[in-house]
Amino acid sequence: MKKAASKEPALRALVQRLGLDAIVLMSPENFAYGSGLHIITVSMIRPRQAFLIMPRQGEPELVLCSIEVPQAKQEGWVSTIHPYTEFVHHPMDVLATRLKELGLASARVGMDSDYLPLSSYERFRELLPGIRVVNTTEEVSTVRVIKTQEEIDHIEHATRGTHQAVLDGMAQSKLGDSERDMCLKIASGIIRNGADGTAFLCFASGERTYMTHAMATDRVPKESEIIRFDLGGTYGVYSSDFARTYSTGNPTPLQRQTYSALVKVQKAVIDAVRPGLLAEDLYFLTRDEFQKNGLVFRQAHIGHSFGVELHETPMLRPGEKTKLAPGMILNIEPSVLDDNGTKYHTEDLLEVTESGFRLMTLGIAPEEIPIIGETVPVSA
Repeated sequence: MKKAASKEPALRALVQRLGLDAIVLMSPENFAYGSGLHIITVSMIRPRQAFLIMPRQGEPELVLCSIEVPQAKQEGWVSTIHPYTEFVHHPMDVLATRLKELGLASARVGMDSDYLPLSSYERFRELLPGIRVVNTTEEVSTVRVIKTQEEIDHIEHATRGTHQAVLDGMAQSKLGDSERDMCLKIASGIIRNGADGTAFLCFASGERTYMTHAMATDRVPKESEIIRFDLGGTYGVYSSDFARTYSTGNPTPLQRQTYSALVKVQKAVIDAVRPGLLAEDLYFLTRDEFQKNGLVFRQAHIGHSFGVELHETPMLRPGEKTKLAPGMILNIEPSVLDDNGTKYHTEDLLEVTESGFRLMTLGIAPEEIPIIGETVPVSA
């Protein structure tokens, strides 16, 4: 297993820029980003906390459960590790002790206050009453906005593997299969194409499509119905996030027209991506394209940045003034309800480049609605 790349330069620069004496990363996303470690229990077993301490001066350190030390030594870039024994030591006590030993008992320290449990915070402040805690959750997220080439390559691999699983799974599906049958084909393909597991599997048909995050059931879709899904796999600390809309066969004129219009909207918005554009500009462009194509626009956002979290900064929403820059990764995902209340959704991932964008999926959705059981062409 190759060791994770060091995030020390970026985190050290953040400490300096914010005028901190140290920063402590402890949310599952920020810890994973900073340490490069995919330790599943950090998010799955919340009391089993882990911390990355980045002081203004001196070496970075990890505080984590003793059973995770072998993985941290083999896969992480931080060499100084302070383990605690579960049920014997409280992780906040060990963190407080280390900060005292580093001379930071009365320092100005950044922490993920948006994540830190109240009980942990109260215990921490009792141990270090003189410490000045600064909420740096959002500031760390800004560091994650621009991806390294290693991150881009990893996320692209995940995205393409998921897209291929969808193409294969839906081509192997047929009328008479249940939602669960079809979803299982895709899920199996996601893992076969390199995922550790599935992150989420939202899958619905017919009148259930309007439910944004419906799970697959034993319902058997009927002819001339819509199938809509939004799903992803897990690939270490990263995941994939991909959505498509299919027909069960013999789509109605309304279904054909609504679907085709939605894909035209998405293509127009993707084609507009370039450095310097404000994140909210893509939202307003989507709104205008909906009107131009005769669709009713109801979305609070039309996409998001993507990385160790599904929704990262910037969100593509009104009021988001972040400028797009090379190295950002964005999901563009318009969705719409037709006159019968059926929902359509398509989602693709792209990298912002110096000259515009680069698609990271295998191609955007075809303008003509795809049919289950048929091979779907991909187009850049």
